[in-house]
Amino acid sequence: MHLYLFLLVALSLSCVSLPPVETSLQQATLASGCMLTALIVLCHIASRICAKQISREQIDPRLGAELLDRQMAAFRWLGLGIVILCLAGFGLATATTQAVYLRKTLSLQAVVLLIPGLTITVATWSAEQYYRGLTGLIDNHPTLHMKYLWQRFRGTVAWLVVPILLLLGMTDLITGLSLGKAATAFATMLVLLLFVPLGLPWLIRHLFKTTRLDKPTQHWVDEIMIAAGLKRTHSVCWHTGNRSFNAMVAGFAPLLRTLLISDRALNELPRPELSMVILHEVAHIRRFHVPLRILTIVPAWLLGGLITRFAEGHSWGMAAGSGVAIAMTLISLRIAAIRSELDADVQACRMAAKMAGRVDDVPLSYQEAAHALSNALSRITLESPASRRASWLHPGVSQRISNMQLHAVSPNSSPDSFSEDSSSAARKTALVHQA
Repeated sequence: MHLYLFLLVALSLSCVSLPPVETSLQQATLASGCMLTALIVLCHIASRICAKQISREQIDPRLGAELLDRQMAAFRWLGLGIVILCLAGFGLATATTQAVYLRKTLSLQAVVLLIPGLTITVATWSAEQYYRGLTGLIDNHPTLHMKYLWQRFRGTVAWLVVPILLLLGMTDLITGLSLGKAATAFATMLVLLLFVPLGLPWLIRHLFKTTRLDKPTQHWVDEIMIAAGLKRTHSVCWHTGNRSFNAMVAGFAPLLRTLLISDRALNELPRPELSMVILHEVAHIRRFHVPLRILTIVPAWLLGGLITRFAEGHSWGMAAGSGVAIAMTLISLRIAAIRSELDADVQACRMAAKMAGRVDDVPLSYQEAAHALSNALSRITLESPASRRASWLHPGVSQRISNMQLHAVSPNSSPDSFSEDSSSAARKTALVHQA
């Protein structure tokens, strides 16, 4: 999950706790619409200027694409401030919660709150596609343009937004049944507990565009999953337009668990490297990393709730509690995610060594596994040097390679072989740092 997308959704929905502002929904909508329209136009003007500079040979096409990418990233981060301006400054958030036809439906309130942020995000995607059409890289027909925007939404932010809206919709339904306070609270908690392990994996699998793997690949992946102790895991090809190297496991229950492997990873990674990418995802499941990450954010929201409780009666109480909860979530999730990613790398290498010889094209030792995973990380980030650096939820590539190297000593390895492998890993780390 990208930090921007998390902040976009969290800030948008938390604005519901802001103190009321004297404004109508019509006025707030008009002011927000004008602000968003201006940003949409600005994004597309930037794309047109960049395309014209390339056509006049004033800048190199590769440099032009890089400059546009930086501009759109800047517009997205600037958009977070515009979201707060629309929802808080113009009063769109409080006007939404006070509207007669929206007051009792949390799901529709969430839709209105998310519209400014999603509009800004989609505008930057549209501008990037508009640039590709102006430079002749694609046919920018309106139908193809809209299809591209839908695919981007479906493959990125939809898996975060759609589950939230569904949960809020079910909450509205339960509330409307007039079951009584205790029964409503129990039913809501039960739906939440069942949705995360059962409903969310099914939803993610259908939100992303997936197809079955070819039979030889399916058989090979199944052998890896069985040898790693994850039987009855459904494996699919995740279609990203051959843009993304990625893999993920959705779900905890065996019958509902799905391994998604991106099309580019299947097409371009050699089998030993692909096996390590798969085992890295297996390690997340075997070590319960996802539930642990969820548990780490519980104290953050409990602290936010306590602050809101102590500030009860003050107009700023809920806003302060939400702000502290979001800040603590960012910190705790980062710590948990970094540690779990490093642990998954090491555990993947150990699993590869344990299944040595039982599955074809899987590295036979910890050292070979670490080497294959290091090569995969280097290959995955080859076209994007920025992705080699540490991000919110991922350590840097050099840190991951160094961490695997630190755990490379095993009783079965001779000092000479370990020294050779360590030197090779050290040279690879140095090359990554230079890149």
